[in-house]
Amino acid sequence: MIRMVLHGFTGPMTLNGKPFTTPAPLMPPQGAALNDQQIADVLTFVRASFGNTASAVSPEEVRTIREAEAARTAMWTEADLQKIPVQ
Repeated sequence: MIRMVLHGFTGPMTLNGKPFTTPAPLMPPQGAALNDQQIADVLTFVRASFGNTASAVSPEEVRTIREAEAARTAMWTEADLQKIPVQ
């Protein structure tokens, strides 16, 4: 989720086993507009709302991924994200 907030997400995706497509990016990049704390706060809210019970996201986690992906200029796609091991 951090990567998608930082750099955005575009293209078709599979949602609950069904293809999902929109004409515009599904998630515009927010990395330039939001700092690490703000991104952590938003993702923590999402992960704890809407029936979710996932753990909080820390600003340190956001910073680590922001630094690791600093050279990235393209939005993420489903194929890109599938290559990253789930932690």
